[in-house]
Amino acid sequence: MQDKSRDREDASVVALQGTEMTMGWSDLPADLVAVLADRTTDHADFACFRSVCPSWRSASAAHAARRRVPLLLLPAEYQLRVDLHLWSLADDSIAEIPLPAALGSFLFASPRGWALAVDQHFSAAVLHPFTGASAALPELPPSFRADITVRRDMVWDHSPQHTVVIARRSQTTKLLSCFFCRPGDGFWSAVECSEEIGQVSGITYFDGAFYLFDGETLRTVGVDSETFAAVAVIEPPTVTLVTPDERLRPWNRRKAESTLVVSSADDFLVIDRRHELGGPYGGSGEVVSIEAFRWDGRSWAAVDDIGDRAVFVDSSRGFCVEANGVNGVQRNCVYVATSNHHGRCTVSVLHLAGRTTERLSLGNLSQHRCGRFWQWPSWSMPNLHRSHPNKTKFELFI
Repeated sequence: MQDKSRDREDASVVALQGTEMTMGWSDLPADLVAVLADRTTDHADFACFRSVCPSWRSASAAHAARRRVPLLLLPAEYQLRVDLHLWSLADDSIAEIPLPAALGSFLFASPRGWALAVDQHFSAAVLHPFTGASAALPELPPSFRADITVRRDMVWDHSPQHTVVIARRSQTTKLLSCFFCRPGDGFWSAVECSEEIGQVSGITYFDGAFYLFDGETLRTVGVDSETFAAVAVIEPPTVTLVTPDERLRPWNRRKAESTLVVSSADDFLVIDRRHELGGPYGGSGEVVSIEAFRWDGRSWAAVDDIGDRAVFVDSSRGFCVEANGVNGVQRNCVYVATSNHHGRCTVSVLHLAGRTTERLSLGNLSQHRCGRFWQWPSWSMPNLHRSHPNKTKFELFI
């Protein structure tokens, strides 16, 4: 079967070579365009390919559906990053993309393809890994300059209007440290909602609002992306909080982690995970329970079925991906990416229906090593279309 498929592809390429030059690019047969799309493996090249004309976009739709799979931005091996590593869930491959050292050694992905880069001098920028486009941001506020763990535990998101919101998670203080920067501001402004939320452990932009999530209290505050006034306060679902057993050493205590997922204006999910840290140095642990709660605009309700979707979770946020039957994503699951203190990254699949945990056994991912204590891995959803060529670099993939 593979030989016959290859013969058909070769025949299509020969047909292309013999095509009259008077034929326009948009007139190419759909099956030939599909063959070319299948051979375009680079995400940036494929985005350009789909932007040529509507007929090419239509003919490559099946290939795009297969590639609607998140990529995992892996932490740097050393403090001074010289390249970027993106791991693909689809085929366990790791793409290495050279980056200027000036863009920083700490990188934080977002669901819309862009990443936040922070260097050792606390300068910041947003960049797109596939196009090389970047835009400088103001130097981080003074409260972000305490130690290395502040940069490691940063969370952020951005809006289509290019407004960026960042926050620092602190294990020792409950003081809110969340800031925003609009295009052209040249400075960071504090988000004034300290009465509604203790600390920010996750930031998610959706439909004109940034949702700030407190992972300890499970409370959510929505702030308008233009005025940054609080527009919604969502009280937490009923979850039994974990009380650490002080008789056990820290690496053996049960731990709870919660993540907010915003999939539509009236569909919020909170994924609550409980696990025990494994090994004497705090490994990634074995998940022992998982609960999902959905907010319908009025109240929370426990759910064990989120339909033909999967949730991808890292240390700061979660987002939904369609399990379309061809991209290899399992339905009604939560994909959790984490790393341990040995510098190993892992991905586990939590099945909501059976409350079971599956650790993915992947060769390239398991062999990748990152610097100890440096940074957590983060999911990114590659954008497979480009905007109008007159858009700015920052607008192309947002």
